[in-house]
Amino acid sequence: MKRIVGCVLVCGWLGLGCAQAPPAPPAPPSSFSGERAFEHLSQLVALGPRVAGTAQAAAARSYVRSQLEALGFTVHEQAFRWASAPGLPVLELANLWVEQPGVMSGLYAVAAPLDTHPDAGPGANEGGSGAALLLELARALRETPLTYSVRLLFLDAELLDAKTPFLGSEQAHHDLVEAKALSQLHALVYVHQVADRELEIRRDRNSDRALRDVFFDVARREGLGAAFPRTAPFDDVKLGHRAFVAHRFPKVIVLTDMRYGGSDVPGSQWRTASDDLAACSATSLDAAGRVVLGGLRALAARQLEVDRAKGGALPGEGGHP
Repeated sequence: MKRIVGCVLVCGWLGLGCAQAPPAPPAPPSSFSGERAFEHLSQLVALGPRVAGTAQAAAARSYVRSQLEALGFTVHEQAFRWASAPGLPVLELANLWVEQPGVMSGLYAVAAPLDTHPDAGPGANEGGSGAALLLELARALRETPLTYSVRLLFLDAELLDAKTPFLGSEQAHHDLVEAKALSQLHALVYVHQVADRELEIRRDRNSDRALRDVFFDVARREGLGAAFPRTAPFDDVKLGHRAFVAHRFPKVIVLTDMRYGGSDVPGSQWRTASDDLAACSATSLDAAGRVVLGGLRALAARQLEVDRAKGGALPGEGGHP
């Protein structure tokens, strides 16, 4: 201690500036945890099949709400009703969403189903994995927000009816339009079936090419190219993102593994009793979550450069208070 003090005194007497300790490096971006996502998946699967309109589906919404509120989010519920045919019972349905604010004008959205198919089993990978990923993504974004706002959508009745699929996506699009938020949306990322132990997410031909490639570039940089192969043939994915495309909103990206058990679509474990936790993997959830989070960060960084070129700036830049 005396020697350090002596150095300070001598430096001052000689009029020299002693070298100061370098500033602490900035905290790294909050990381995604596949283990935490898998724990959320375990809790959802424990509720039983979450068919839209059932008590189990309501319990799943309650679980999601409790986890998001524990993180400090205000949870919004978009209720809607649906009947498969005139004269049949009307189901009371609801999407849930939260939004992590950003400091720049603009919005990104990440959506996933919360329900299970009526003929399926536990619905771990199909209907559970995307929602589990979003819950862990919510924590990561809460700790280290993006420059732009991010809305997380937990969709009801996506898998309920083959003739009228993706009811939750239709309702989400409607509500974004009604709130005049769709014009602020830079991109929608749709996440589904991302926990298969043999994860293989291929490029979707219906996704926006430039936006899609950002996520596959992140996968390559993260060393996850085997789970996100760029040399494999394209998939023709028919999920809820197509509801947005049908309404002339093309800025969508879908990330899904269409081969659940085996190398063929849809796979031997799809919509069977084997779609349980044993068929899923925290490692796969971790890979998918890291790519989603990294892709969002890359898109936000690119959008910030565009906005700066147009004269926009972060608070504290360019005369902003």
